[in-house]
Amino acid sequence: MKRSKIAVFVVGVLFHINSFGQTNYGGSGNYEADDSGLVNKEIIGNKIYYTEQLKGFFDKIQQVTKSKKGKINIVHIGDSHIQADFFSGRMRVLLQDKFGNGGLGFAFPYKLAKTNGNALVRYSSNAEWSSYRNIFPVKDANVGLSGIALSTVDKNAVIELSVRDASYGFSRMKVFTPSNTKDFNVGTSSRKVFLESSAPKKISHQIKKGESLTGIANKYGTTVGEIKKANNMKSTTIHPGKKLNIPSNQKVSSAVAVGTEMFNELSGEKNDVFYTFELGEELDRIYFYSNKQAEAYDLNGVVLENDKPGILYHTIGVNGARFSDYTKYDLFFRQLKGLEADLVIVSMGTNESFDRMNAKDFQAQVNAFLAKVKRVAPNASVLLTTPPPSYFSKDNPNTVAAELSNELIINGISGKYAIWDLYYNLGGTLGLSSLRENGLLSKDLVHYTVKGYEYTGDLFYEALLEAYNQFVKQ
Repeated sequence: MKRSKIAVFVVGVLFHINSFGQTNYGGSGNYEADDSGLVNKEIIGNKIYYTEQLKGFFDKIQQVTKSKKGKINIVHIGDSHIQADFFSGRMRVLLQDKFGNGGLGFAFPYKLAKTNGNALVRYSSNAEWSSYRNIFPVKDANVGLSGIALSTVDKNAVIELSVRDASYGFSRMKVFTPSNTKDFNVGTSSRKVFLESSAPKKISHQIKKGESLTGIANKYGTTVGEIKKANNMKSTTIHPGKKLNIPSNQKVSSAVAVGTEMFNELSGEKNDVFYTFELGEELDRIYFYSNKQAEAYDLNGVVLENDKPGILYHTIGVNGARFSDYTKYDLFFRQLKGLEADLVIVSMGTNESFDRMNAKDFQAQVNAFLAKVKRVAPNASVLLTTPPPSYFSKDNPNTVAAELSNELIINGISGKYAIWDLYYNLGGTLGLSSLRENGLLSKDLVHYTVKGYEYTGDLFYEALLEAYNQFVKQ
């Protein structure tokens, strides 16, 4: 076993030495790796290992491409490298350009959960929502397909979902809730619905000893004259302990009560784990409003589709997540079945590496997660990516990521998954300085810039497409 690990590590280092320094980062947009310096492209390079595990997925691509009917469902599960949807979003664009745009795929209102997420969909609501991530201990929260529970008890709650990109208009929607009950009515509106109002922010300042009106004005970015006007002052004399109203251009949002008569309710069909809404036309906006009979309102996410054949690329990511965090919530897997995955991509390992987890324990957690995936998606191909290079701290590279990457590669055959070696395709530990110099690694030295994630997406797409092209030639 040790000998195999060393062999894999040497291959990775050779790849770095021969190719990483020759990568052409170019300008913004497309980043192409120059692999002309590789010693042997058949042995070392940007490739996917154990591609025989992808046969079912490749068969589905051929079927949809030839018939021009149906969807190809790709589900990409991960941690913070995936939640923002830069890496996976780049894959979505490239694969849909090649094989057709079947719709946006899975979407979740991260904004309402007070965290970052996909920028392609905008959410607003008139209610306060509570959330709970799968990284926390199991309790009564309904953590499902998104990996984040989202709930409110507001019986007047309304959510507006709107897509920012016209190419992701949707004519079909699937709605996932914990008990697969109709907690929400779904509808459209011919009128503009205001869920939040903006009012000038009220700022009060208690005067301290030694302060001047000029200093207070400078602190809040206003003028002495504006403060005098707001407080009906005739002079600039102020007294410690007194309060001043500070004029501000800032706005604060407050909830607005919305009558359900504003909405045209749509009927949905109940399936095993979701409700389907056939919308009849392509929409860019839709509303969820509380069913008054429910005691609480939970939403695990939606799937947005159009009527065209092609790729649905579902992104599911949770900041800080590990394989074991997903495994402990059964609702996640029950709802995962509803995505009807043809390919499940899994990108985790960074957080396990920061835990200094040993390779044996890590692989056991990977296997436990994959066993549950395969129970609900037995016909799906599985493709893992190794964790990307990072630092534990400044000038202290994350060497555990290399150990976990090697473990994933070694166990691909017995685990029956394909694998793409992201760690070594980005240069491994030796490539970290180049990643920083070329603006691919973010300032926290763990995550990547948008440019870095898009470059990663380009590399991954090239490897996957090359594997598919080789399959077609056989």
